[in-house]
Amino acid sequence: MLVSLYEDRERYVALAFRYLGDKEKARDIFSECFAYVFGRRGELSGDLAGMKAYLMRTVKCRCLDELRLDTARKASLKSLYEADTELLAEDTVSGKVARLDLNRMLDAAGMRMDKLTFDVYVSSRLGGFPHKDIARMYGITQNRVAKEIMKADRIFRKIVKEYLHVFVFIIQYLCLFINNGSGLR
Repeated sequence: MLVSLYEDRERYVALAFRYLGDKEKARDIFSECFAYVFGRRGELSGDLAGMKAYLMRTVKCRCLDELRLDTARKASLKSLYEADTELLAEDTVSGKVARLDLNRMLDAAGMRMDKLTFDVYVSSRLGGFPHKDIARMYGITQNRVAKEIMKADRIFRKIVKEYLHVFVFIIQYLCLFINNGSGLR
């Protein structure tokens, strides 16, 4: 029975693609959902139509979770970016340096973390989701959620240390600018 569900995978992938617009993500979500349904096969009713409906609902809910997480991640990164650039908006040179450095830091974080770690971290720290909800969204244990967050924290600490020299330079530059500006009055 589950074999026939898997053979109809393109139908479920197409549903996920309609929500996400990304074929790879759609395939990944189908695989996750199929594995989830496969793991719960003993709890589900034996009819094929019911299992198809359950798999379809699971794919749809997982896509909605993914869209919510993407929206939360983008909004958080945008607000972080805007806050940092607004802080330095008075000085165009230091503002440009800060924007470039912030982009480098975000790129570095993305390169050093796998997708699950980054998504769990964003869901927890920026999205405000509790560990229980994150575990359900990604089909992992709450203990794994905590481990992924700790792993992401270590990576972010390293990245911040690497880029700390630029922030020190900007602060020194702003202090010099402020001191020179107040000396002219």
